Formats: sequence, structure tokens, C-alpha cells
Amino acid sequence: MAQKSKVLYQGNPYVEERETTGDKSRLYLVYKLEDTFEVDENGKKHRKQHRSRAAMDLWLWKKKSMNSVERNHNSETREKAKVARETAEKEFLNKSRGYLLPIERERINFYTWFEEYIEDYSKADKRVLELSLKKFKEYIATSRKYQLFKDKVNPDQITPNMVIGFVEYLEGICQGEGAQTLYKRFKKVVTAATREHIFKDNPCDGITAKIDNDGLLKKEVLTSDEITQLMQCHFDRQSDDVRRAFIFCLFTGLRFCDVKVLKYGNIDRTGLNVRYRQAKTKRTNVVPLRDDLLAMIGEGEPNQLIFHLGSPTACNKALRNWVAKAGIQKHISWHCARHTFGAHTYKNLKDLRATSELLGHADTKTTQIYTQVFDDRKREIINSLPSIEE
Repeated sequence: MAQKSKVLYQGNPYVEERETTGDKSRLYLVYKLEDTFEVDENGKKHRKQHRSRAAMDLWLWKKKSMNSVERNHNSETREKAKVARETAEKEFLNKSRGYLLPIERERINFYTWFEEYIEDYSKADKRVLELSLKKFKEYIATSRKYQLFKDKVNPDQITPNMVIGFVEYLEGICQGEGAQTLYKRFKKVVTAATREHIFKDNPCDGITAKIDNDGLLKKEVLTSDEITQLMQCHFDRQSDDVRRAFIFCLFTGLRFCDVKVLKYGNIDRTGLNVRYRQAKTKRTNVVPLRDDLLAMIGEGEPNQLIFHLGSPTACNKALRNWVAKAGIQKHISWHCARHTFGAHTYKNLKDLRATSELLGHADTKTTQIYTQVFDDRKREIINSLPSIEE
């Protein structure tokens, strides 16, 4: 015998009351799912309704005669069922539209979400994403205002003001493009989370990080004499691949991520140039090559790597050792090869657009940072003149 049932409260889901054996009835939340259509052998279309039923931890007395306690129980239970149905309907509606309710966002730890994003990430800048998360955690942990969120922060707690504070923190501890690079990766993850409705609104919208032009070039450009000094330095157990690759970057402006995957097929010995697709900008760039640079890299099969390099950390460590042995008192990272190429190219050409083309910049505004180092040198020369005495 089929169970008797009736709808207690309408909606989606609706509350269904089903009789059971004895003096009680059980309450259920029933979700109306999308209908489907089936065609029978006669070609007639039939609608098929789909429902999903979930038992509620609620029941009613079904006695013909009830005492006051039982009547109160039924009254309270119906009210609970009504509230539960309204909450469930909001959740169901928002999820079907792809939104999360505030109560659901509260359960999310953004640190964990960020870590899971990194875990599934496979692009070359994965290490920068990891560093971006590390710096965000450091900022929160050292901030008097936000220290409460050092172990867990849900999306609704990450406000534009918090993001502005994070950017200022990065600008205070980073040189050159460091703050901008780390913030761009942070914003990338927040934007991805916003697309998945983890954030109701993107707290990074309209917020940018500045490039520290002073820090970008003051200590990161090798002079012509220092380049010669570096190339003349040889020592036991020096990595030949690191040596040749860094010199190649000094004379072409390639980034580490580009030189690491460079193949002999990228070299045009007839046209005397290197043609490659920049990993950072996805733009194809062409740089002329000198005969001595071609002789240094030698020849190989088109699919053969020119340089066999390890991780960025290992290569920078080898580079620092080489710089120290050469007696150069500067903090030199691999990316300084690109800065050196850009600075010397502008110095020799005095042509901003040509320098921009050689570096593969999409906008000459990015290249203008290389003009500043020579403006600073002019100022130093003027200031070094003797004082005027009347």
C-alpha cells in the first residue's frame, strides 16, 4: 500500500509530509529538478518529471486526539520546517545560478583555496604564485589590523582596503618589478576565485602595484667593464651551461624562462638572429645575433636544447657564485642580464622604440625605465662639478 503524502509548504524545494506506521508522519524536502522528454514508439513525446527527496530530521504527531504538549510539538515543527525550506530554496536558487551564499563563503579558507589552485597549476610562473601566497600570509601575520586572520581568512573578509595594504606592504619590501609581479599573481588567483563565485565582488578591482624604478636599475645593471670582468672569470667546476646562457641573455635580453627552453631551431644562422615566443607576453620576438655569440652556442639539431639549465634557484645560486669570484660587488640575479641589455641598448642607440622592439615590449612606457639610469648619471655629473664661489 502506497504511503499517503501531502505538500505542507510549496516552493522549490517543497515540504512533503508522509505518513508512517503508527501515530507519526515524516517530513521531507523535495527538490524539483529539470524535466526531460522521452519519445515513445509512436513518436509521441512524454514529459518526465525528476525529483530529489531528502529526509528532514522532523516529524509530526498524527493522532486524532492530541494533548497540549503534542500540539505544541506540531506547531514548532511546522515553523522549523518552514524556515528550513526557505533557507534551502535560497541555497538551491543561488547554486543553480552559480552563486554562493554568505554563510557558504564563511566556511571557505582562502589560504586553502589558494593552495589548491597552485596544486592544479602547471604554468611556468607557479613558483611566483607560491611566493605571492607566502607574502600575503606574511602581510596578514605582521599586520596589527588583520593579524586575527593569520590562520584563516574567508573571502568576505578580504576587502579592498586589505588588498591596498598588501600592495603597500609589497612595495615596501620589493625592488624593481617585484611588487607588481607578486601582486599580479595574487590578483590572478583572486580573479579566478571570483569567476567561481568564491568572492561576491573582486576586491582587487581598480588596485595596482607600482614599479620601483629606482630599485629596478640602480643595483641591477652591469657596466661594460663588469661584463668583461665576468666573462674573463673562469674557475673549477663552473657550470658551462649557466655561463653560456647568462652571456647569451646579456647580449640578447632574453628572460630566464625563455633561454631555458631555447632550441637550435630558434636560431636563424642565415638571417643572423634568434626568433622565440616570449613565455611572459606570448609575443614573438626577434633579436639580431653577432658572429661571436653564434660561435659560443655552437650548432645542433632543431629540436635540441641549446642550454641545459636547472631550476631558477639553482641557476641564480651558480650565478651569484660566479659574480662573487669575479669580484663584482653587486646583487646580481639572472633577470639583471635583461636589464643590462636594455640599459646598454638605450645608451648606445638613444632610440626608445628600437630598444622596446629588441626587448619585445608591447608598450614603450615599459622601456622608459631604462632611460632613467642615464638621467641619474647626468645628474651625478652635474653635482660633481665644484661649487661656485663669488
